[in-house]
Amino acid sequence: MKKNNEQAELAEITESEAPIALYQLKNNHIKAAAVSKGLCELYGLPAADVKKLLYKDLFTGLHPDDLALVQADFFSFVRQETGSYENFYRIKLPGQKEYSLFQAQGKVVELDQGPGLLVWYTEMSTSRLQDLTTADRRTKHLLDDLTGLPKAVYFYELAELGCRKLFKAGKQPVVLAFNLIGFSHFNHRYSYIEGNRLLVAFADLLKRHFSGDACGHFTKDNFYAYTAHDHLEERLKDILKESRQINEGRNLAIRIGVYDAGSLVYEDIKKVCEYAMVACNNNRKDVKAHITYFTSQNRQSLELENYILSNFDQALREDWIEPFYQPIVRILNGQSGNWEALARWRKPDNGMLLDEQFIPTLDRAGILYRLDLYMADKVIADLKKMQERGHLELAVSLNLFSSEFDQCNMAEEITRKVKESGLSPEFIVIEISNDTRNLNADKIREQIALFKQNGFSVWVDNFGEGYSSIGLIKDNAPVSCIKFDASFIKDPDQKRSRIVLKKMVELAEELGIDTIVEGVENADQLLALREIGCAAAQGYYFGQPLPFDQAWKKWVEGPEANLERFSESDYYNSVGMMSLERPHFIQETYNNDLTFDDPDPVLDRYFKGTPLGFLEYRDGKLYYLRGNEGYTRYLLSCGSVTKEEMEEHPFATELKSVGPQFFKDLKGWIAEEYWKNHKTEWHYNVHSYPNNLYVEGYQRILSYNPHTDAYALIDVLTSYNANQVYQDQARDDLGVTANFSLSADQYRDMPLPFIIAAPVYQEKRVVDMQYIYVNQAYAEIMGQSREKLLGNRMSNFVKHKLAFWIKELYGSKDRGIQKGIFHSKAGHWYEYITASASVPDTYSLALINIDEQKRGEREIQRKQATTNEIVQLSEILNVKNTDFETAINQTLAKLGQDLEADRVTLMEIHGDVARSTHSWQRPGVAEFSAKQQAISLAKATVSLSKLDLFNEDSLFLTDPQAIAASFPQLVACYGDNYQLNNSLLAPFYERGELRGLVAVENLNPALNLDFNDLIELTADFVGAKVAGKNLEEQRDTDVLTKLNDRHPYLAKLNFYQKSQTSRTVGVAFMDLNGLKKANDELGHDAGDKMLIAAGNLISQAFGRDYVYRVGGDEFVVLDDQSSQTEFESHCAAFEKALTQPASPSISIGAEWCPDSHYLREAVERADRKMRRQKNDFYKSHKRYR
Repeated sequence: MKKNNEQAELAEITESEAPIALYQLKNNHIKAAAVSKGLCELYGLPAADVKKLLYKDLFTGLHPDDLALVQADFFSFVRQETGSYENFYRIKLPGQKEYSLFQAQGKVVELDQGPGLLVWYTEMSTSRLQDLTTADRRTKHLLDDLTGLPKAVYFYELAELGCRKLFKAGKQPVVLAFNLIGFSHFNHRYSYIEGNRLLVAFADLLKRHFSGDACGHFTKDNFYAYTAHDHLEERLKDILKESRQINEGRNLAIRIGVYDAGSLVYEDIKKVCEYAMVACNNNRKDVKAHITYFTSQNRQSLELENYILSNFDQALREDWIEPFYQPIVRILNGQSGNWEALARWRKPDNGMLLDEQFIPTLDRAGILYRLDLYMADKVIADLKKMQERGHLELAVSLNLFSSEFDQCNMAEEITRKVKESGLSPEFIVIEISNDTRNLNADKIREQIALFKQNGFSVWVDNFGEGYSSIGLIKDNAPVSCIKFDASFIKDPDQKRSRIVLKKMVELAEELGIDTIVEGVENADQLLALREIGCAAAQGYYFGQPLPFDQAWKKWVEGPEANLERFSESDYYNSVGMMSLERPHFIQETYNNDLTFDDPDPVLDRYFKGTPLGFLEYRDGKLYYLRGNEGYTRYLLSCGSVTKEEMEEHPFATELKSVGPQFFKDLKGWIAEEYWKNHKTEWHYNVHSYPNNLYVEGYQRILSYNPHTDAYALIDVLTSYNANQVYQDQARDDLGVTANFSLSADQYRDMPLPFIIAAPVYQEKRVVDMQYIYVNQAYAEIMGQSREKLLGNRMSNFVKHKLAFWIKELYGSKDRGIQKGIFHSKAGHWYEYITASASVPDTYSLALINIDEQKRGEREIQRKQATTNEIVQLSEILNVKNTDFETAINQTLAKLGQDLEADRVTLMEIHGDVARSTHSWQRPGVAEFSAKQQAISLAKATVSLSKLDLFNEDSLFLTDPQAIAASFPQLVACYGDNYQLNNSLLAPFYERGELRGLVAVENLNPALNLDFNDLIELTADFVGAKVAGKNLEEQRDTDVLTKLNDRHPYLAKLNFYQKSQTSRTVGVAFMDLNGLKKANDELGHDAGDKMLIAAGNLISQAFGRDYVYRVGGDEFVVLDDQSSQTEFESHCAAFEKALTQPASPSISIGAEWCPDSHYLREAVERADRKMRRQKNDFYKSHKRYR
């Protein structure tokens, strides 16, 4: 632009109806010198405001996916590295809700104060998009770089045009949305490289079923397509079926959403895609492949979602959202020590949204953490109110979703809020949803550990719904409680669901984890949970969620007040946390008035699976708190309680008719144990009933509650209606002696051999024992019927052991409970326990077979030694060493030394050749010769590749002749002075392919180790380490040229930028000329050959270690080893090589960097030099344009 007409040109630009802007670079900042009327009209702003907006942020409104590329191209244009400028991008102009697609073109003009940049803008049309070639589309960022499918904006254009064409052809168009279920979890588990491979494989599947322009890839794992409705269901089922075969079997289930409304062609295509995705995500809990069609209900859901996202900020500002509280009730006492805070959204039109209506939307939008931080503030404020009112006796649980941990450090934020409030963290419980699809499990465990470290209790919510979080429990995450989903008690197949729930509760109890079940609505469900052993329950049976003031009045101050004191928690925990199937005692935490044996020998060995209940003694009465199914049936069958009484008083049901002697004895135990000895013990006693029914069992005191003066005890039944024989005195609560009734003996099939015997006296000396009660298990080991044993003398059956049993049984009269081991005449080993029975002068005996234990003692030692060895090897490989070479060498050395072997070898397999990459040998044993470094598997008589050798995953060969026959090539490599007596081998795999083996030679076979387990797990660990190394090398290596790729290049730039020391670096930036033309005219195979040839030529001149492929046709050399003279010599040799016939055409810019701290600047200078040379090349080689 000449000086004399510059003002006229500026005025012409200002008045132009076309969207044009003239930019100037001043003080390193770009300023709009002139903007046209057309551009102002596009922006809807006056010229001054448009200039101000562009000055503040030239790229304001650009789509985030386009921003980086547009900035890079524009600044390259500004620096005049390119003579012209052209780009395509999406932009949201002021006042617009949707993005528009623009083309920007520019050129450099001369102004008075330096060069200017003239840019004119064009809004793209559908027809213009259709004219773009595939290569152009990639250049203009319309296609996804990974999958090659159209991106969102381009797909919208194509789909709109395609649907109209289908409609005109008389066909009904449909739009489809696809989602890979659990894709984020797949990335975390297998790596992002594997995730990308899966995306490419699925994109290729869609291309096979639809044309490349009829499907699109928007973000992550979301794909779209449009097609005709013809045979739609069959075609979609084919896609689901074929999706299970892609990516070599490593894939995910697919969900498909379908929008097939007849009016589709007249609707906004972007909205239609949203509808299809809404249908796709409609049932996210279903983790199996499925197809969902969009319905009117989905449309309402979408409208609700838009309302939620549009009004969320205002809802937080104006307190539309508030916590509602629902009690969590302990089943033992019907009292609440916890409330759950549930979010409720009050709409201005007086409507209300439940948490399940808006939380999923906020979660998908990535802003759920803002709601829960807001809820934390509200809950803390309500807890402060409780504190001010003097009733801070409960904890409130706050719900978090695992995906929030990626959005915010929730543990840190909530801890800060609680500390600032002055509250103790014990008053806030963190409930974490169990959905782990969208997060690395390590992040969940890390956040749980932080919460626990800061004093919070952590619960797992919705256990059993959707994806299970059993991994958190398995990995010993510090979880104190799990909440089971309501489906366990509401499922139509209640029997099956309750069996599953029972087993899960047993698991939790074994691990010391509390249990809660949600959704309780009636007394039947509550009683079922008590029988199963759940600690607490929640649901409308106890009350619906209420705002704080109403909850306070109802459950704290009103007639329904049911708060449990903090000081009573330990008492109830001592009963509620004990398993109904295999209870174990823990030291009393409330006070030190009672101590227990842990583990308890009686419970641990002999009472598993027997009828067992927990009782409470207070005010002279006995109450039933909880028990297993057998104990509950016993109470109902003997008339101690009725079903109606249990429903009316589900938390503590009074027992009737257990006999005055039982109460008398119980009072004696309390006085003796709790108030005197402070040591609780087992007592053998009897429940007696007026109908001559007697039930014997063991009882033991558990704990004491000083607030209610109540004692908790455990009651374990051992016999039902046993025949009683009495000497001299009778108990004061027993009537006539009951006759033994086989049909009434419900527990005769108990697997534990059990008897009750009475001594036979002769002149006041015990000469024999008489069987009073015998169960079926005991009769079987004696080889007799129960009828024959009952009432008979023991001498008739165990004469050779009679003196022994008289001593052990009758001796328990003075010694109490006794244990021992004996060897039977039949050759079996038994552990026994004897104790006095409840009836005077009768004694019980219980047996447990320990044959396996005796035989397994050496096996146990063997397994323990093997496990210890495996753990130590694993620590060397994965904990103590991060360096691959050190970890492998130390692992092989330890394995060889501990097995007292001659040699341990790691061989990696490529094709039919196994190469020794690492080895250890005992001092004095020669290292591998060159012949032994590579062994042909094809010459082995047993094929490793077909796994014939490894039917059991490992092989321990102890016959030298068999070794020589299987591996003649290997044995032939050894000298005469080395004898291969045994060999232990195990393979390892990568993606199902054999990749290597670990071999041990001449180990000590007398060692008490499981050699096969040891070598198999060692091979697995070593194989994983090798695979990790290979994966890391692949990540840093360009697949096509086998050169270093962009990752190590950027790493080296960052290293030198941060390094405290400096060194010189030779830099060469290169670009392969004519690649685009070769791809377009000869195909991509020809282009790939050009790239490989270019990479080889550059490597020959500069050395492969210093060459990086950093772009499609770009290479960079970073030589930090050569001197400047040597580097210049390499450059000269390279340029000479380019003149040879058939050499590829490569533009090069070289730069010597004397200080590596400024390496990036040197690379940029080399890049500019290369581009100038490339421009010169294109000017003289027009055939490449």
